[in-house]
Amino acid sequence: MRHELNRAVAAAFLLWVTACGGSNSTPPTTVTTPRPGPAPNAMVAGTTLRIATGETGEGVEGAVVTVAGRSYTSSGGLVTLAETAPLRSEVTIVAPDMLERRTLLRDVATTLFTLWPRTSPTGIDEEFTQALVYSRTEGSGPLRRLPRGAARVVVVPSEDLRGNPEVMTAHQEAVDRVTAATGGQVAYVLGSAIPSTGPYVETRIGGSDDELCRETNVLAFAQTFTRNGEIVRAVVAYCDPKAARNGVVGHELGHTFGLQHSPEKGELMYRFFNGHGAVEFSARESLEMRLMLQRLAGNVFPDDDRAVAASARAGSDVTICRDGTP
Repeated sequence: MRHELNRAVAAAFLLWVTACGGSNSTPPTTVTTPRPGPAPNAMVAGTTLRIATGETGEGVEGAVVTVAGRSYTSSGGLVTLAETAPLRSEVTIVAPDMLERRTLLRDVATTLFTLWPRTSPTGIDEEFTQALVYSRTEGSGPLRRLPRGAARVVVVPSEDLRGNPEVMTAHQEAVDRVTAATGGQVAYVLGSAIPSTGPYVETRIGGSDDELCRETNVLAFAQTFTRNGEIVRAVVAYCDPKAARNGVVGHELGHTFGLQHSPEKGELMYRFFNGHGAVEFSARESLEMRLMLQRLAGNVFPDDDRAVAASARAGSDVTICRDGTP
């Protein structure tokens, strides 16, 4: 009887100690956060790649896709890797009516590969693409474009331009047209001050201090400043003040986007302006702009970005626009 009583007392004492936070309380649980493993260095077998036209986003049937030396043929725009492919492996895509694309596996998350149309109902052809996207006065150069992810470009007219209602109307119409031509992917907007971040464009009247303005029949020029091929800022100078009040404004903003000159007289990006040229971007100019946003800066004609590498390399380009006819 006494033993049973002692056991009952001991149990009651243990319960009291536990309830009061005594030595029998449960110790705190230690949570160990696992260290992240190394980044994947290969695209594993079984990964499905999607091959689509950059014009409509539709899958491309029958594209021959070569990844790390092994070739596949797309069905419904899809190919599935049969072998693991290391990152930086070369990718070549050949499809009817498309420019041959040559690129690299740069990360395991990028499984969509878009193709640049060789021809299009808009009137795109290889000659036009090369002229509008790649050609400069010294010949064909790499694609220049706004920074990836940049959704907004601020256009800042000089104070004297902001005080002229006719000039500001022309600038507003021009920024709206660029925005529409990109399908809204990039919004050009007017501002009164240079932004602290993001690409921007300054516009001003050129003067006697501008050597280019002293050349014959120069209406305006655009100078773009790049970092690793991406346009981070630009300056537009109107050598003829009238150019700040007409379609030349939209033309110059096209250069700040990365466009070169169109070979077609009826288009906004035509090299010469005689007072009755286009003021709207054509359907094929607009398509080229949307395709440019799908490519890395530094892509070379016809569609090859294998040599593109991240760096802090800086540069600049100047594009001159003249009055009259060739």
